[in-house]
Amino acid sequence: MSNNADLLNDPLHGIYIPVGLLVAGLSITCLTVNDYKFLWIIPFIVVVIAIRFTAAYKRRKSVFSDRWSALELEDQTLISKNSAIYRFNMKTSLESLNFPVGHHLAVKVTIDGKDYVRYYTPISPKFEKGYFDIIVKSYADGNVSKYFAGLKQGSTVEFKGPVGRFNYVANSYKHLCMIAGGSGITPMLQVLNEVITNPEDLTKISLIYANETENDILLKEELDDIAAKYPNFEVTYILRTPSATWTGETGYVTKEHIQKFLPGFSSENRLLMSGKPEMVRMLLGYAEELGWPQGIEKSKGDDQVFAF
Repeated sequence: MSNNADLLNDPLHGIYIPVGLLVAGLSITCLTVNDYKFLWIIPFIVVVIAIRFTAAYKRRKSVFSDRWSALELEDQTLISKNSAIYRFNMKTSLESLNFPVGHHLAVKVTIDGKDYVRYYTPISPKFEKGYFDIIVKSYADGNVSKYFAGLKQGSTVEFKGPVGRFNYVANSYKHLCMIAGGSGITPMLQVLNEVITNPEDLTKISLIYANETENDILLKEELDDIAAKYPNFEVTYILRTPSATWTGETGYVTKEHIQKFLPGFSSENRLLMSGKPEMVRMLLGYAEELGWPQGIEKSKGDDQVFAF
């Protein structure tokens, strides 16, 4: 049943099926009456096919790298006091986003006549068909995050992509060392999913995930579930202002935290970091002090120390 639904959902079948039926019917008519005067209609069919093919082909692709495309919000799910997952529909249920790992979507919204562009990393599996998910965290002074919070089902937002510099090759390093702050977890999730869904990728991953409070830890259940199922992944949480019952690490991420919970520098290890610019700059300094190669905020795709 699902195969039939997929067949009908493909826009190009709106060309193939009726044209095939028309040609078959025309051929049968000509052969039956032995009269080929109806063949004049073929040039007309060619023009119609060209027009419809162009329109249908455009509808097969939802996100472009060189222009904006408006996509519809399906729903939103609150996952913390100030963060939500927003699900947007692709133009057909057959299409998947399938971005290179560690790459982002550019988002454009217009507020009071001014365009604002932000970048979000999809968290849904890259081969998921028909939709994609992004996490948007709200800030008191965040115009775009407030705009997202006010969206209703059926609202449209403009997207473009993929955007990014990160390169990843399975098993190119034995260990990926990750440090993320807040919504900076999203590119790490994308890399993590890339590794654990490839049975041939034996890369180990250690993640330090820093947040303000327990309620700010995004997708904690999912991360803990992955850590329980995949022995090659471990996660350490650090909270700036923990509750009285918190038994984990506290404060800002320090050089000591990095030494304690992540493998040290080696040609077989790679260090990834994502968070607010001031956090990334601090981490780059710590990394260099700990013997890692000097990193930069606008990292190159294959840099051993990479900042998203």
